[in-house]
Amino acid sequence: MPSITIKHVPPALHERLKDAASRHRRSLQNEIVACLETYVDRLPRRKSELLAEAASLRERLPRLDHDLVDAYKRAGRS
Repeated sequence: MPSITIKHVPPALHERLKDAASRHRRSLQNEIVACLETYVDRLPRRKSELLAEAASLRERLPRLDHDLVDAYKRAGRS
């Protein structure tokens, strides 16, 4: 698994992270990863990712019988 070294963390931020880790019953490492995941999840996604997700969702939709839809439309107009 890749790793990251964070240098020059301000002491106040380090304390806040330690406190949050303690409250969430996590290690400092796991708390930092959780914070990064939360931040990154809020960032706008790339167009290619959104299109791939849309294609995946579209494949799971049931296929429409267009003749049946037209028949329902005509039946509602009588």
